[in-house]
Amino acid sequence: MSSFLDRLTVDAALALAPDSSSAKAAQKLARPAGWPTLAQDGDVLWGECQGSGAHPYLVGVDTRTAEVASKCSCPSRKFPCKHALGLLLLRAAAAGEWNTAPPPPDLARWLGGRVARAEKALPPEAEPADPAAQAKARAKTQAARDRKRTAGLEELQLWLSDLIREGLHAARARPYSDWDRQAARQIDAQLPGVARQIRQIPELLHDQTGEALTAHLGRLWLLTQGWHHRDSLSEVERADLLTALGAPLDRAALPPAAPQVWQALGAVHEEDGKLTVRRTWLLGEGPSGAEVQLALLLDFAPAGQGLPAPPPHGQAFTASVAFAPSACEQRAVVQGEVTAVDTSLPFPGGTLSGLQRRYAAALARNPWLERIGAFVGPAYVNLDPPQLCDATGDAVPLSGRVEPADLWAMLAHAETGLQTYFGEWDGQSFLPVGAVPAGGPGSTPADASSAQPSAREPAPEPGVPA
Repeated sequence: MSSFLDRLTVDAALALAPDSSSAKAAQKLARPAGWPTLAQDGDVLWGECQGSGAHPYLVGVDTRTAEVASKCSCPSRKFPCKHALGLLLLRAAAAGEWNTAPPPPDLARWLGGRVARAEKALPPEAEPADPAAQAKARAKTQAARDRKRTAGLEELQLWLSDLIREGLHAARARPYSDWDRQAARQIDAQLPGVARQIRQIPELLHDQTGEALTAHLGRLWLLTQGWHHRDSLSEVERADLLTALGAPLDRAALPPAAPQVWQALGAVHEEDGKLTVRRTWLLGEGPSGAEVQLALLLDFAPAGQGLPAPPPHGQAFTASVAFAPSACEQRAVVQGEVTAVDTSLPFPGGTLSGLQRRYAAALARNPWLERIGAFVGPAYVNLDPPQLCDATGDAVPLSGRVEPADLWAMLAHAETGLQTYFGEWDGQSFLPVGAVPAGGPGSTPADASSAQPSAREPAPEPGVPA
């Protein structure tokens, strides 16, 4: 099995950046002239980066585990910092003169501490327990958890009733501490997905129409009703309910999947409280060979810590990708080894009206979904107001999360011809993740009915964390 450094590309290194400013700063640092020392010791990279001070910064990157970790003597609180990213970019480009040498004492102590913590985290070996006793203990634990959830959701139902009775205008006058207090109670009830949605309410209070807030509160109310009627739901519907409530995904319980060709479309990073969340989208060949399907990989890390290395953007690979149980399968997990292949999957086309129909169909299957992945093209970008427009004349707003520099880059590409865009649609706005020229290599223009992904998609990105 190849190591992370064997598969390292510039795109893979930039995908580890905590934000776009760190990625841009790292690209400026990725010049061998600024690095008096570049060295590698197995799966550990280290070097010295000359900054504005008299002494260079000592930088180390540990890729021995799935979580790429870094350490730097600079004062930055970002992980990885721009110096660690610059070191990875130099290694990906095979730039500079690299030596084989052990790291200096400061980095060696840090690396040794990581090994010690990993060994300490391993579960101790225990004597085999009686299966009947284990089942009884699991049932007891589950019953206690369900009682907590029931109490938390009953309190939420009462709180929502009071909120609506007072009126949405009164909600705008509430202090932020009210929302935080209710979110904290849901955390105590082991309902982190509910707490996250409560923390999102203040962002919706400024909409004078109240439509977004009303829809959001409706989804919360539906969670309380879904829990009360959980015994009447199908297995996949219960899975969607638990995911929306914040139950973690049991990766080990997913059945093995057959290997097939996938391609990384891009990733979206966001901060969710004390967590860093990354959504990585994959495009795969459908089971029939004529269809395509989408898969969503979710990765989480505490704020300030590194995420596992994602598949390189645009790189095709062969892997086993297992889908989590859902009425609209989308969340997935990569199982086993990833092998790069020299090929490219075509982008299907689609219209904005087809996007709306697919989103409505996905909502009918999972009313708690927050977004779907979708292809739109041929299409172009409008600047004022920022919109995505397709060839049929329809338009939708672009997400406010699109950086101005990225918007101008999209406009520049649109000047040379129509594009096929892949992005996230949440029912309100479109967040572009990737694009290719419409009708060019790597794209297959088609209408929305024939070119949209197969039955596994559209599907929800369920509640976070999951």
